[in-house]
Amino acid sequence: MLRLLVLAILAIAVRSEEEPMKNLTTISWAHAVNNKTYLQAALSSTINMLEADIVLGTVVGKDGPPLPIMAHPPATTSDLTLAEFLETVAQHNLKETNPGSKKGVKLDFKSIEAFEQSQDLIGRHQTLPIWLNADILPGPVDATTKPVDPAKFLKLGSKHVCAVLSVGWTTSYGGNITEGEYTSEQIGTMLRMINENHINQTVTFPVRAGLAANSQPVILDLLRETSSLNSSMTVWSSEGDHVEVDRLRALILTVGLERTYLDVPQDLAGKLHLPPPDAKAKN
Repeated sequence: MLRLLVLAILAIAVRSEEEPMKNLTTISWAHAVNNKTYLQAALSSTINMLEADIVLGTVVGKDGPPLPIMAHPPATTSDLTLAEFLETVAQHNLKETNPGSKKGVKLDFKSIEAFEQSQDLIGRHQTLPIWLNADILPGPVDATTKPVDPAKFLKLGSKHVCAVLSVGWTTSYGGNITEGEYTSEQIGTMLRMINENHINQTVTFPVRAGLAANSQPVILDLLRETSSLNSSMTVWSSEGDHVEVDRLRALILTVGLERTYLDVPQDLAGKLHLPPPDAKAKN
């Protein structure tokens, strides 16, 4: 588990015939760790990565100017600030003698303003395994949610060279929307933003499972063009999303378990029938 957690933190994929495949799909996730109670529960669990949302708001019962707090829109109050969240995880990792019990964090920024005001806090925790996440571009299917400003996010994110940049697209999928794909234009725009902002650190691309399953050629293009950045994809899904399971499995196996993080509901993960963690890599 130590080796898997290190891979989750650094997103470094290495394959050889002589050693077991680095199966990143076995990394486990806690979601919306946005209050003190859930944070303590997650730290006490066997979960590897803690995902949490950051907005500008206020602490419950306290007045003052807006500051980065752990909450998901439309909420603007929380009992947990980003400063407290990062310090609590850092102290947990410092005290843990078992490396497999240390945690990584995925910070999901809901606005560029929240990210701007979080810069000093992130900078104080350079040794903490951190992913900096945002939906920075509009995506399928004709998504209308406003993305986080891509140029500003990448410029600020690139200052934290030890962090993994997790950059994706807004999506409109699920419910009555059961068909869609990532287009070559959407992939091309992401590549252009990465290049124009001179990104030179580890990157992962969050892709929605139901859409990614229909988008293998363009996703392979994206990962090939960013291979020098130790790039990977993070496959995610909401409950109830329509997913062509066989197509998704084919995509994951083509990309490789060593370049794929899997953050989907348990029933979907079970249907994929992926190779076990000790499977041998094949050339």
